[in-house]
Amino acid sequence: MEEDTREPARSGDDTLFYSSYMQIQDPLVASVRSEAFGEDIGQFSWTTADEMRRFFRMLELGPESKVLDVASGSGGPSLFMARSTGCHVTGVDITYSGIQTANEVAASLGLTSQALFERVDASGPMPFDDGAFDAIICIDAIDHFMDRVSLFKEWYRVLRPGGRILFTDPIVVTGLLEREEIITRSTSMGIFVFTPAGLNERFIEAAGFPSPHVEDVTDNIVLVSSKWRQARANHAGELAELEGRTTYENFQRFLATVHRLASEKRLSRMLYVASKPA
Repeated sequence: MEEDTREPARSGDDTLFYSSYMQIQDPLVASVRSEAFGEDIGQFSWTTADEMRRFFRMLELGPESKVLDVASGSGGPSLFMARSTGCHVTGVDITYSGIQTANEVAASLGLTSQALFERVDASGPMPFDDGAFDAIICIDAIDHFMDRVSLFKEWYRVLRPGGRILFTDPIVVTGLLEREEIITRSTSMGIFVFTPAGLNERFIEAAGFPSPHVEDVTDNIVLVSSKWRQARANHAGELAELEGRTTYENFQRFLATVHRLASEKRLSRMLYVASKPA
């Protein structure tokens, strides 16, 4: 059977979000990322290299660890994880362009024995054995999943006893939101699910995990959104030519809205860590 390379259905102005997977090695895009994040690990989220290193420690990753990265995108953070800890990573994402780019970058870095990326719709059953992984990570992408109890039950299944899950939710509702703010905040990012505070904890426990460790990590969004917007403004002419003027301006407006809502703690970014009973 011929492989289906169609991308999933999109909503809103998703052009930049999906095309970014194919532009990860573009010199201009890489330059903007370096200015925005300080240390470029190929991320298109709100995480930084230092934060990721902290996550690796929380998951106790090492050369023997087998990690599942859910919604791995174009693979930058996954490959950074493999290089930093020596672990073996399986990344899954629904986008063909993300998986293709991630495997190409893995090959260019000589990491194909440590990192494999597969096109999988993680909202349903995944093609992995029970207890196949020591850890599961999902950074700033849980908002693309609606049925979280089923999602977390599948994580529970493929996680070994004593293994850990770690994910961040960047759009936990912790204040009042205006209609236009919701529209702007959810533009350019595919399927989007806003989560009221406290619900993720209930979903995690409903899937069989004990009560999770929860932290507010909104400050990373405040920092990254500001620096990312300024970095893009520093290259406004070149980016407008690459993306198109309308897409460039829409993404700048998006980043400004992200910064305001995070600064005012009306939308928060929360970290969740839970262990499967041994």
